[in-house]
Amino acid sequence: MRATALAAEFGTPLLVYCRETVLARARAYACVDPDTLVVYGTKAFPNVALLRLLGADGLGADVSTLGELEFARRAGLSGERLVFHGNNKSDAELQAAAQTGALVVLDALEEIERARTAGVRSVLIRLTPGIEAETHRAIRTAHEQSKFGLPPDEAVAAVAEARAASLDVAGLHVHIGSQLTRADESVLAIERMVDVARTCAGWEPRVFNIGGGLGVRHTLGEKVPAIEDFAGELVRHVRARWPQPVRLILEPGRSLIGQAGFMLYEIGAVKGTTAAIDGGMSDNPRPQLYGARYEALLASRADEKAAATYRIAGKHCESGDVLIEAVDLPEPKRGDLLAVPATGGYTLSMASNYNGVPRPAAVLVTDGHVQLIRQRETVADLLRFEPPNQG
Repeated sequence: MRATALAAEFGTPLLVYCRETVLARARAYACVDPDTLVVYGTKAFPNVALLRLLGADGLGADVSTLGELEFARRAGLSGERLVFHGNNKSDAELQAAAQTGALVVLDALEEIERARTAGVRSVLIRLTPGIEAETHRAIRTAHEQSKFGLPPDEAVAAVAEARAASLDVAGLHVHIGSQLTRADESVLAIERMVDVARTCAGWEPRVFNIGGGLGVRHTLGEKVPAIEDFAGELVRHVRARWPQPVRLILEPGRSLIGQAGFMLYEIGAVKGTTAAIDGGMSDNPRPQLYGARYEALLASRADEKAAATYRIAGKHCESGDVLIEAVDLPEPKRGDLLAVPATGGYTLSMASNYNGVPRPAAVLVTDGHVQLIRQRETVADLLRFEPPNQG
């Protein structure tokens, strides 16, 4: 279906997903190792339709809050395919994870007794290996000052304490960050995880959860390894370093859905070489948070040659609300449609209602068929949260 038809039917901004791309990337992970459980990192975009699509293909879900757990449950995912994370789980979250039968990743020593009291049975211990991933600092998760997990000595102690508390310690977990463009640091993290496993007296893991984090290519100049190469290297390294039988878990999020989605905007005011769109930091805050960069094209005039380099600004009351600093385009005009590729992950999931702007709709497209998977919010939706009798 043409972008103009999508915009006419569903409005803009609009997040558009390709169903076949999502499934192709999920199957690329599944083909790396048939005995590996692949769980979708729900935080990339919690959505029942996407979770159901991935679940039907054999994937599970990585969740970290009551909200993400409920998305997975409504998508029909059962406990044996759920991994529950979180660096500050509430008692209610631990109880819900226990009731669902999810595998719980313990993140702190004090969580052990609380998990036992909540009825949790099977757990992993999250290791913080002290590794600086080559990515933006805000999305590194395994360095020494990370809020996540336990350093090696405490992880060894956690295994012993959790077993003494009658918890089934199934294995270890490690994840070093997001938007990774090479496997080197992840391989080193696996080395340290294996070292921790060998240090634990009288215990052998049945599960190694080696996380996710593979990036996607947002600009023409970026280089990102293929799923098969990145995940394949990690799996091969685990199998070589730990020859005993062990089940692996992978937790991709962005790399499953990032390239499968694009944002569609309508261009409004054009001032010289700055073109404003009808969205911005409320539907995609990543440029402001992480310095993320994107490409774009005029979807309504894609066959025209570029006329100049333009800046794409958002509509919000912030000078920093700039989606793209520089992109070559035909001369944009009010009413043109701008498509921004590789925006399927961590856009709507991090969206806000800044300036009272309702969040966009999302659709899933395949072979000319369009499924609405998230309704567009309205101003009336925002006002529902205001107490009554206030004018």
